[in-house]
Amino acid sequence: MKTVTSYLLILICCCAMSAQAQQKRLTYCNPLNLDYGYTPFETFASWGKHRATADPTMTLFKGKYYLFSTNQFGYWWSDDMLNWNFVYRKFVRPYNEVKDDELCAPATLVLGDTLLVIGSTYNKDFTLWMSTNPTHDDWKAAKDYFKVGAWDPGMFADDDGRVYIYHGSSNTLPLYGQEIDRRTFEPIGPKKEMVKLNPEEHGWERFGEHNDNVFLLPFIEGSWMNKYKGKYYLQFGAPGTEQSGYGDGVFVGDHPLGPFTYQKHNPFSYKPGGFAKGAGHGATWADKYGNYWHISTMGISVKNNFERRIGFWPAGFDKDGVLYSNTAYGDYPHYLSRPRRPSEK
Repeated sequence: MKTVTSYLLILICCCAMSAQAQQKRLTYCNPLNLDYGYTPFETFASWGKHRATADPTMTLFKGKYYLFSTNQFGYWWSDDMLNWNFVYRKFVRPYNEVKDDELCAPATLVLGDTLLVIGSTYNKDFTLWMSTNPTHDDWKAAKDYFKVGAWDPGMFADDDGRVYIYHGSSNTLPLYGQEIDRRTFEPIGPKKEMVKLNPEEHGWERFGEHNDNVFLLPFIEGSWMNKYKGKYYLQFGAPGTEQSGYGDGVFVGDHPLGPFTYQKHNPFSYKPGGFAKGAGHGATWADKYGNYWHISTMGISVKNNFERRIGFWPAGFDKDGVLYSNTAYGDYPHYLSRPRRPSEK
């Protein structure tokens, strides 16, 4: 009996060690290995047929990860951020159509047991979609005519239940913010100016491959909001998606509609070198283990300037509340998420 018991204990320990070793070997590599859409619109085909997507969001919903990005005629979901399942879906209705765009630069929002998604538009008749079962093509309209009409939207639900939307994609206009009603999704009050670029002081915000184009103003876009320890982190992409210096910066405030202060450590997401360059217009989220990550747009730019991919990196907030991401060796294998050890909590 003792021999059998000892054997069982050894077997259990070996299995546990094997499982732990297997978890340690679970890695991914950027750009993400996804079935990127292939030249979905004729305008893009005229530039050179290619596979591409950009402007990603990552959302943890009911224990699964949902990845939406520009013009894929669908989206992906995963249990582990490694193995991705594609769900084919056209979100834009005939009367919603925007030329050469389907779901462009989408925003997601979790409200209770519901996941919401909307793409970019300046129309007042765009549809806001909802699903309680998004692992399948199981969606219905939460709002047939979403009146905000936002390009590059980002949506955020605060702890008090109030909901906000941030948007803007321009080299002359700022990012805007606005509260929307949680039940009716109608706008509450006018939109307010949130933040804008300051290329005179922030060199990385200047347009051009080497931040040296003084003839074209830089673009601010790709709003995303996180809340951490009572502070609001309004993120943005700049200065241009086709450039290797494409990155994400952040402003910090005490209220979801500001005022905001420019974080000194900017851009917090930046990858100007490597096989795939750039780390802008993305999203920051916490996985099911409490580890933070940042996902963003990367450029291949071989067949044309807008041939783009997706990558993500470890991220977090340091002891001083500074938002950061680690894109170092971003083209090399990285460990995926795992439960935090007691010493890390």
